[in-house]
Amino acid sequence: MIREEVHVSENNPQKNRKFDLWGWVLFVISALFFMASSIRAGDVVGLLGGVFFLLACAVFLASYAGVRKG
Repeated sequence: MIREEVHVSENNPQKNRKFDLWGWVLFVISALFFMASSIRAGDVVGLLGGVFFLLACAVFLASYAGVRKG
């Protein structure tokens, strides 16, 4: 009888993708708080920075909303 061992890596792509997604969600939340703080302080430049940061997060998150191939 031939016995083959299969090793499954703990760093599989699906697990890494899950952590990446959670990281981007936290970035979006922090951008929203940054924008709220800027509005509260009346800081237009800070608000614009928060808006652009939120848009940048949306661009990176767009890859997660796309159709998966494979």
